[in-house]
Amino acid sequence: MDEIDRMILYNLLLDGRMTQRLIARNIGISAQTLNYRITKLTDEGVIKNFIVHADPVLYGELTAFAAFRSDYEIEPDYFIKIKCLEKITLYGVTGKTDEEISSKIEKMSKVLGEPVMTHNPNNINYNVNSNSIDRLIVDQLRRMPKSKLSDIAKALNLPTMRVKKRYNYLTRNKLIKVLPILDLSKNNLVIFAIFSKKTDEIEPLLSNSTILKIGDTINGIFICYAENMVNSKNIINRVKAVDKDSDVMVVYDYDFLC
Repeated sequence: MDEIDRMILYNLLLDGRMTQRLIARNIGISAQTLNYRITKLTDEGVIKNFIVHADPVLYGELTAFAAFRSDYEIEPDYFIKIKCLEKITLYGVTGKTDEEISSKIEKMSKVLGEPVMTHNPNNINYNVNSNSIDRLIVDQLRRMPKSKLSDIAKALNLPTMRVKKRYNYLTRNKLIKVLPILDLSKNNLVIFAIFSKKTDEIEPLLSNSTILKIGDTINGIFICYAENMVNSKNIINRVKAVDKDSDVMVVYDYDFLC
């Protein structure tokens, strides 16, 4: 894997729906070369597939996150699992009520031990009854994550501009994101998690490297990426200058259940 391959993956992590034309332009290669390289990365298993991460709030559910230091793993009762080299695994769980979420984390604790960190973010103010079209868009994207919005509109028998407006709302508010699932053992990208209690202060520093933000304006977790260790160190140093108490962990595997 060379620098061009890493830049391709870097762009896809930024936006899994980024067009090949735009990626080719960003990197400075031909569309034909890009297509060949993406096909090769897929055939070699570096790019496993593309998934749609949708905030559970779209389905009227609350979320919480718990990190455990354990050699054990649990059966899927989560919507996110992020495994770090420091033997810490971060799980995201959902529930209709705070009590249901607490019960799930308590059940996990019986297997994994007491969590080293828990976080219940303030959920975005979203009315699940007012925009059922959003869930229809997400369902279509899950079938074909890289499909055109015009094709989604056609499948839903809706005006393209209406679908585009709702899609832009969902992405702007970080309610959905298309992500590539990568085999991190087969590439040199660095993916890391930053735990901070100064979310609003460090978020601007991570705007160009965040895969996923979990949290609110105070406490949060940022899943970030960099092309190499040098760039990751520079990013982490900038964060540490603002929040010296932030924790950084290197991610070696991640899973999103759709």
